[in-house]
Amino acid sequence: MQRVNKIPISGLLGQTSHKLRLMLDKKFHSNSIDINIEQFIVLHLLNRNDGISQQEISNIIDRDKTTITRLINRMETKNLLLRVPCKEDKRVKNIYITNYGKEVLLSIQPLTIEVQKELEKSVSEDNLDTFYLVMDKFLQVIQSMENKL
Repeated sequence: MQRVNKIPISGLLGQTSHKLRLMLDKKFHSNSIDINIEQFIVLHLLNRNDGISQQEISNIIDRDKTTITRLINRMETKNLLLRVPCKEDKRVKNIYITNYGKEVLLSIQPLTIEVQKELEKSVSEDNLDTFYLVMDKFLQVIQSMENKL
């Protein structure tokens, strides 16, 4: 089978990710939700793992400490989360989602589900299964390559 797209895999993945992030940001703002995709990711993460440290957030979403600190500062200003010093080690800050943060997350989830469904309906179930298998394989290979660096 001949490839339809001649763009390198890295370019296609990057372009797709970038376009999806921009589209979700626009969708949030057009629905009067004042957060961006990065903030949504942190809220979603905290909703599942409330009270994790800034370092853990940095590791999980693969962003450097400075970026995470700026992101958390903005989110704390918006009352989406709370930064609390760890009782065992005052240098460590644990991050908790606020009730307002949970409300914002609940208002966003239908929008992200809508986008997910729209994307999924554009391809067959078999192609979608293949896509997930290929993406999982790519992630494994990339992680393996990172570990060797």
